[in-house]
Amino acid sequence: MAAKNRKSLKKLYNWHAWVGFHLATLMFVVLFTGTIASVSNEIDWLIFKELRASEKPQGRSSIPTDDDWIEIYASIKEAYPNGQPRYMLAMGEDYLTFRATIEDDAIHNEFVQVDQWTYDVTGTMPRLSVQRFFRDFHRYLFMPAVPGIIFVCAMAFILAISIYTGLKTTKNWRKALLRVRFNKGSRITLSDLHKFMGLWGVWFSVLICVTGLWYFYEFGFRVAGGSVEPQAPKIERIQQSSDVAASKRQQNEGIYLTPQAFNKVIRIAQRAHDNWHITSILIPTDKTSPIQMRGVKNNPLLRDRAYRVFIHPDTFEIVSTFTPESIGVNAYLNEYADPIHFGTFGGIWTKIIWFMFGVALTAMSFTGVWMTWKRTKSTSLTRAQISTLPIFVLAAIAFYFYVGRFT
Repeated sequence: MAAKNRKSLKKLYNWHAWVGFHLATLMFVVLFTGTIASVSNEIDWLIFKELRASEKPQGRSSIPTDDDWIEIYASIKEAYPNGQPRYMLAMGEDYLTFRATIEDDAIHNEFVQVDQWTYDVTGTMPRLSVQRFFRDFHRYLFMPAVPGIIFVCAMAFILAISIYTGLKTTKNWRKALLRVRFNKGSRITLSDLHKFMGLWGVWFSVLICVTGLWYFYEFGFRVAGGSVEPQAPKIERIQQSSDVAASKRQQNEGIYLTPQAFNKVIRIAQRAHDNWHITSILIPTDKTSPIQMRGVKNNPLLRDRAYRVFIHPDTFEIVSTFTPESIGVNAYLNEYADPIHFGTFGGIWTKIIWFMFGVALTAMSFTGVWMTWKRTKSTSLTRAQISTLPIFVLAAIAFYFYVGRFT
């Protein structure tokens, strides 16, 4: 019986070493980019002064009010009188300015940033920022959804195998939780560090694994022709309203709201749900789509779009509303995925925690490879390692075309 158990553990250990060694490069890239993505807005804050909000006034709430949105909209219209805001977003932190995309010939592939405390337009910044680069690199390696998302989500299965085999083959885990020996040679030190980081970070690894598997499940829905996301309503009939200045631009009849019309729209939307606050606003270019307000209530684990209100672009009547309870189980669970995966639900402190454990998980990919190399003395790429290299060639080619979207 003991011999059978040893044989079983040996097999599990070989699995653990195989996936960690042969698929290390792709796993390292996915883990590293995800780790940087968790604090990418903060890195952009360091780079772009336009993203730095002024100090929050004493007594002001972090939650944007109707009046805040109205003032921000008016400031954008004043700065860009010929432009139309299409997307406005609260960035989720007091130190990050609000963001807008504007339909205006004077702005090409840039975000407009607005200080939510003073309502001043702080300037523009490129859409291809650190945040966008690492989010897209992490999500699909700059490739189309097929095969990019498949490559990335496949790492969730590899991580699941690594977690299971690692836990099953770790002996004396109570000692391993508290022991890192630096006087027994590099191989022992690396082994202790590997176990130490793995055991203390197992909760984090499981969260990343589960959410990664969820993304694969979500993508499977899309491939099958469906979607876990509820479909926004369509506007079947367009009526006339003096509050909307309608015109045709680039062969599309768009929605152009005056500050007075925007004031009316946001007041109507705010009354659609009790005790909610709006976090983003979408004003479509096509009048067959409604104006959309997104927001949340008091559950920080939900993505800041779980509540939605759809407004008719002409009559300003409420066309439809979404709540977490009305969008279905799949869509409801999907609203938890991003905040948990990237650690955004608790502000800067959870982002830092996610970053630190992400660094540890990424380091484990390196220490695992180093230990296997020390044990096998392998100096050349294996067949499995070589087979993953074309993925990075495809990523490099895709990146060339990806950058073209922002120039």
